[in-house]
Amino acid sequence: MPDGLAKTVPFEDLLARAAARASEQGAGWLVDLNAQGRRRYVEAGWPHARTESWKYTNLNALAAAEFDLASGEGGGVPEDRVLAIEAPRVVLVNGVLQPGLSDLNRLPEGITVRRLAEVSETERHAVAALLQEVDSTDGLPLAALNTATLSDGLVLDIADDATPEAPVHLISIGSGENTGFAPRLLIRAGAGSFADVIESHVGCGAEVYFSNVVAQVTVGKGARLGHYKVQNEALGAFHIALTTAEVAEGGVYDNFVLSLGSRLARNEIRGLIVGGWVEFRVNGAYMAAGTQHLDNTTFIDHAAAGSRSREVYKGVLAGSSRGVFQGKILVRPDAQQTDGYQMNRAMLMSDKAEVNSKPELEIYADDVRCSHGATVGELEEEQVFYLQSRGIDRDTARQLLVAAYIDDAINEIHSEPVRDAMKQLASYWLTMTLTQTET
Repeated sequence: MPDGLAKTVPFEDLLARAAARASEQGAGWLVDLNAQGRRRYVEAGWPHARTESWKYTNLNALAAAEFDLASGEGGGVPEDRVLAIEAPRVVLVNGVLQPGLSDLNRLPEGITVRRLAEVSETERHAVAALLQEVDSTDGLPLAALNTATLSDGLVLDIADDATPEAPVHLISIGSGENTGFAPRLLIRAGAGSFADVIESHVGCGAEVYFSNVVAQVTVGKGARLGHYKVQNEALGAFHIALTTAEVAEGGVYDNFVLSLGSRLARNEIRGLIVGGWVEFRVNGAYMAAGTQHLDNTTFIDHAAAGSRSREVYKGVLAGSSRGVFQGKILVRPDAQQTDGYQMNRAMLMSDKAEVNSKPELEIYADDVRCSHGATVGELEEEQVFYLQSRGIDRDTARQLLVAAYIDDAINEIHSEPVRDAMKQLASYWLTMTLTQTET
């Protein structure tokens, strides 16, 4: 048990195997990084019911599971689960880059993708410091666990003033029963750049695996980054993800997450607005059935004056599924003229489905305009009956109404091709799932 690891912390064996793997590879930088993450993880402790930010998401089933370190071996890309969009692909299997499945020679001009191991010694020190930053943030023990178990990272750089026509599609595939892996993504948008990056996190069948993802995003001065994600993991999987985004003066960050898969998933976004006149958009849709548990947690820190943030999340919950939305906006004393908007709406398709919603504002400036709200409702039978009276069968009527409801959230996406592809994937979920979960 390395470093006097406490018995109460899950995944001791996984941590030990990660440390041994780094040592066998002779990568001193990775040995140090894993060890620092391990110490942070032990210090933070495992989230429990008394942990405020985790009180609606019980991790007992995850903590009780046993996972082995995953290899980078796997099959092809499950095309029916990824976002269907024309773009160069960067494919990871169990957190490991797969050049044979990727389009690295087709990356748009101005965009480079490197493994962390390929970063120069001079730059690696700065990158390693960035990797460690997220571990020191309160309430993020699973981010420290990511650092403790990662085998490599992916660094995506967008050059200053670059305006690539095509987006880059990062595809993370989970493969193998009872495997655990830790994708680490660093996305850096240079000053004045204008680009889109897409993430698809997918798996096949009903395999049980643990995908523990951390993405760290920086948006330079006057840059615009579209950052869009699909969580469509295997239905037996656990998906825990943290995205941190720091945006400089005049920057635009347009984020959207569509959550469909996993037995249990948590998508957490933490944004820091460090410059004035920033547009920070964090939107999403979540669709669950059966006994799925989907958690969306956001925190936007307005640390500079004159910026705007917008959050719109919509959920559809069928069967005995459960949704969680926790959204907090913090406005610091110097962040005058802040404009913040937050809304979560959920539609319950069954009397067994439930949602927990916790919007929150914390404001220390007096010249601001901020609002938040949450609503929960059911599909109105009058609307279903109206469509049926026009010759539309009941299943189709329900799908049309729910699709229109979810499309309202997806319309927040500023990229039209991405918006259309998201609607297509949501419609596919409705066709395959909703008609089977009437109650």
